[in-house]
Amino acid sequence: MMVIKLGEGTFVSFILGKRIKVIALDKEIGTLYINGEYKGKCDLAFILEKIHHLEYKEQDIKGLIEDEQMMYEELNKIIKNQIISPHYE
Repeated sequence: MMVIKLGEGTFVSFILGKRIKVIALDKEIGTLYINGEYKGKCDLAFILEKIHHLEYKEQDIKGLIEDEQMMYEELNKIIKNQIISPHYE
């Protein structure tokens, strides 16, 4: 998901299940909330850049998890379909 701008100076994103909200106080300073909890004031351009970066990282993480799940499912099918010989080699 990408940062969504809600009205004038309010930005919202969801990263790894957390709701991130930034409210611009002016062109340079904003307030940061995570899951509705006030975390403090921050440099507006910096925090929006970091949120954007974390969103891309989240996509990579989700892609790795999906790849791992797919690999597990394929290995599981191979193991289930495998015929095990009663004779030792």
